[in-house]
Amino acid sequence: MDEKLIKLGNCIRFQRLQQKLSQEQLVEKSNSITAQHLSKIEKGQVDMRVSTLFAILKALNCKLEDLIDLSE
Repeated sequence: MDEKLIKLGNCIRFQRLQQKLSQEQLVEKSNSITAQHLSKIEKGQVDMRVSTLFAILKALNCKLEDLIDLSE
């Protein structure tokens, strides 16, 4: 697995848990992914599309910089 995908997945999971959202609740808010797909994203098992990332960002009400260190 790609280290960067694992790190991104961990950051998504962290943000979701900080907001006390279940995977199902985040899926409902994002309106574009399934719970199974979100689970794979959080485990770093899939390289998601940019549109999926934007849907997750919007559902979590956070910025890209909250999930990814752009200075690396």
